[in-house]
Amino acid sequence: MKSFYVAAVIVVIFAAISVGWVYQSRSKLATVSPELEIPTDIDYFLAELKYQIIDKSGSLDYQLDSPYLEHFPRDDISLIQQPIINVYRETGDWNLRAQKGELRHQQNILRLSDDVVVKRLGPNALQISAESMLFEPERDLITSDKRVVIESENSSISGDMAVFDLHNQVISMKNTRSVYNHDG
Repeated sequence: MKSFYVAAVIVVIFAAISVGWVYQSRSKLATVSPELEIPTDIDYFLAELKYQIIDKSGSLDYQLDSPYLEHFPRDDISLIQQPIINVYRETGDWNLRAQKGELRHQQNILRLSDDVVVKRLGPNALQISAESMLFEPERDLITSDKRVVIESENSSISGDMAVFDLHNQVISMKNTRSVYNHDG
């Protein structure tokens, strides 16, 4: 009888080890990440991109950061995931963010879309929100033909379209509505 219990314990231990081994093998297979799919219609892609443009004086003009970029040679367009652009100007720095970007290389125009947020940093800071905007570095312009909302510390302005001249610090808008909060 004693040998029967010893044999039963050995069988139970062996079964538990086998079940654990099978379970662990299956869970490893389930957690293996799929292989990276490389699209066939691109000529290159970049991960963890940090692209810096230097102006004629040797100073940093602007910087583009992104977790992923794909270049399509047929149209000479790059699609950019979650672009962050820092624009450096003597009159004040700007930060642009979006979920998507499309860089048209021939025109040197970056179209930002999906939750676009532009911030003017430093004194007189403001935040601009829109569904899409264009950044034209050669003309030093940020434009939007969609609804734009500008918020500062004590005001809010919305309009149907906007042009932001970064060099001259001029903002032009169409069909504006504004709210000013006066404290005191």
